[in-house]
Amino acid sequence: MNEQQQISRYVSYMYSYPHKTAYRTLTPPVSLSPYLERLEGREASLYFHIPFCAHKCGYCNLFSQQCCDAERISLYLHTMRRQGEQLSVAAQALKFTSFAVGGGTPLILDEGQLEELFCLAELFGVHPSRVFTSVETSPEYTQKSVLRQLRARGVERLSMGVQSFNETELKKLKRRPGLGTVVGALENIVEAGFPQFNLDLIYGIEGQTVESFMRSLNTALTYRPNELFIYPLYVRPGTRVRSTDDIGYAIYKSARELLVGQGFVQTSMRRFVRRETTETEFSCGDEVMLSCGAGGRSYLGNLHYATPYAVRQQAIADEIDHYIRTTDFMTAANGFLLSTEEMQIRFIIKNLMYHRGVDLAEYEKRFGEKPDRNLFREFTDRGWIEETGRIVRLTEEGMAYSDYIGQAFISPAVRKLMSEYVYP
Repeated sequence: MNEQQQISRYVSYMYSYPHKTAYRTLTPPVSLSPYLERLEGREASLYFHIPFCAHKCGYCNLFSQQCCDAERISLYLHTMRRQGEQLSVAAQALKFTSFAVGGGTPLILDEGQLEELFCLAELFGVHPSRVFTSVETSPEYTQKSVLRQLRARGVERLSMGVQSFNETELKKLKRRPGLGTVVGALENIVEAGFPQFNLDLIYGIEGQTVESFMRSLNTALTYRPNELFIYPLYVRPGTRVRSTDDIGYAIYKSARELLVGQGFVQTSMRRFVRRETTETEFSCGDEVMLSCGAGGRSYLGNLHYATPYAVRQQAIADEIDHYIRTTDFMTAANGFLLSTEEMQIRFIIKNLMYHRGVDLAEYEKRFGEKPDRNLFREFTDRGWIEETGRIVRLTEEGMAYSDYIGQAFISPAVRKLMSEYVYP
C-alpha cells in the first residue's frame, strides 16, 4: 500500500471555518449593530433554521430535535418572528440575494406555518419570486399541495436527502422512510417542476459496494436532478452508525466518472451540478449570512455566531428552550471573532475546496499581502494542488482529498479549541 492509500480521505467534513466547536461564550455578549452598520450595501444570504424532524437518522449530528409537538413548533415560530422583527430593522442596509430554509426538516411545517415563514422573510425585503430561494425536505414531507405552495411562492430550488435506494443500506443508516415513500416523493417533486432539484446520496455505508452505490446513483439520475451531492459517511460524535473507508474512494471515482461523463460539473468534492455555466458562482470566504432560528449560523464580517453546538437530543432540546425564552436578539452570546490571520485561512480553505480555486490577485487585494506559498508546497509536491496563471486549485486527485487537505490549514489556536470542546 502506498503512502497516499494510507491517508484517510474522510477525516472530517470540511465545509466551513472555523467549525462551531471552536465557538465559545462571548463575554460580554457582542452587539450586532456596529457589525451590520459596517456591512451597509453588501450582498447577503438569509437563512431560516427549522430544527425539527419526525425521526433522527443514525448518521446525523446536525442541530435538530426529533419532535412533532405542534405546540412546541408553534412557540418556536413565534420566537423566530420576534427575532426577525428585531434583526430586519437593523439589517435594512443589506442586499439579500439568496434565501434558504433548512433544518431539520422544514416541510414538517404545515402550509399555514410555511406561509408565516415567507411573511417573516418579507420583513427583510426577501420575496422568493425575486430572490434565489432554496428549501430542504425529506421524503415523508413532499405532499403535492405543499410543493405547489412552494412553486407558487417562487421557490427555485428543492433539496432532498435520499441517501440510498437500497433498503438494507437505509436500515444501516437507521433511516426511516422506505423506498415506496422515497419514490412517491420523487414523483411529486418532478411533477412540481422546480427549476433546480438536488438529491443527496451517501457512500461508505457498512456493507455497501461500488455496484450497490452505482445502482442508487443511476436510479437517482432517472429523476433528472440537475444537482447531486454525494457524501462520504463520517462517524461523528453522537451518531449511531458504522462506516467503512476501504471502498469509499473506489465508489467516489466511479460516481465522478459517471457524472462528469453525463455533463455534470464537479464544483467540490461532494457537489456535481448540471447547468449551462457555473461562472456566476463567485469565490467565497468573506460571505455575509444572517440567520433566524436556533442552530442557524451567522457571518457578519469577522463576527461568526450561532447557538452553542450540541449533538445529544436533550442538549439540543435545552438550547431550543433557551432560544424560545430569549428576548434580545441584537447581541451574540456564542461565537468566534476572527483575526486577520483567521480570515486569511478561511479565505484559503473556502476557495481551495471549491473548483475555481484561490485567486491570488483577489487574496492580495483583500489582505494587502501575498499568501505564503509554503502553505501549498506539501500538496503541490503530492500532485494535489496546481497553480495555473494566478489561480491555485485542487487537481482531480486533490479534490478527492479535500477534507484531508482542508484540515491541514486549520490554525493551531482553532485546532486547540476544537480538541477541547466538550459535546453537551
